[in-house]
Amino acid sequence: MDAQLKRLVLCAAFSPYSARLGRALRECPPDDTPLEHFRPWLPNNNRLPARRLRQPEALRETLTALSSLGWRWLALGDDDYPPLLADLPDAPGVLAVRGDPAILAGPQLAMVGARAASADGTDNAFRFARSLAAAGFAITSGLALGVDAAAHRGALAACGATVAVLGNGPDRIYPPHHRKLAHQIIEGGGVLVTEFAPGSQPRREYFPARNRVISGLSFGTIVVEAALRSGSLITARTAAEQGREVFAIPGALHNPLSKGCHRLLRDGANWLESVDDVLNAFGDFRRTLADSPALSAARGPDDTTGLLAHFTTGINGLDDLASRSGLPMTELAEQLAELELDGKIKRVTGGYSRHRGLA
Repeated sequence: MDAQLKRLVLCAAFSPYSARLGRALRECPPDDTPLEHFRPWLPNNNRLPARRLRQPEALRETLTALSSLGWRWLALGDDDYPPLLADLPDAPGVLAVRGDPAILAGPQLAMVGARAASADGTDNAFRFARSLAAAGFAITSGLALGVDAAAHRGALAACGATVAVLGNGPDRIYPPHHRKLAHQIIEGGGVLVTEFAPGSQPRREYFPARNRVISGLSFGTIVVEAALRSGSLITARTAAEQGREVFAIPGALHNPLSKGCHRLLRDGANWLESVDDVLNAFGDFRRTLADSPALSAARGPDDTTGLLAHFTTGINGLDDLASRSGLPMTELAEQLAELELDGKIKRVTGGYSRHRGLA
């Protein structure tokens, strides 16, 4: 059976319980396992999921239509499945991806906050996203109103990559008037991602699952504005449980959308006033990389030797590389040119970063 059709069938059969499929795929790789063998893992006794496994060709037309738009399906265990997400015990079994999946293996920062954000909130989201994207991070958010949209637009303004994680199927954009923004994300080299099957409507109960993917893809999560009872605080708690860094932007004392950030700061989140507050946390990001089995396995034999061994996450300035490697500047420049030609590093504002996010 066609590998893409098989992944779509599994996605449709298990949606919205993709984490259950993920646990199954850790034991039963999709390409080596007949569809019927997944029946004991199905989430309930509903006849439709079992029928999906018995009648895979029923989804052929859906596959053709969505593939023509650039969608493809990645299963947990595939080489291009996002490594940091693969580390999670509740990783989605199958992801639908539109755009370059290599972005999902790169250094990402999640940015979340209120849908009804204040003018200051959307301005902060835009400015921080623009600066962090220029520093080599992809900005990951949920394509929602308010902070999410401002974060995506900020990354695009810096000609950087941005990732939109959907809380519905790949055959619709929600909210509908963000269709243009979704198109701009793809045209700008970004990615749309969802764990939900085609036909899945956006539902309130799906958003916590969507949010765990936002934080799970990322080294850290930035909360721009949030009320005390909000999905953004749930995302922040999820990020902390995943072992990722959490940043919060302090706000005005009497702004109810600052109270969630203030609680996070009181509970130990990183104080965020400038981009330097994020860049200074690179040591924590390196620990995230060191502790990631999937990222360790993804590294090839050349990834820890020579000049590449002196690259850290994000941006690497010439002076820093010269100091860490001990190479004369002329020899450093020659080696950087060779690595760039080999596609192992790329130029970014202020220096170089490792390609595919293993910087």
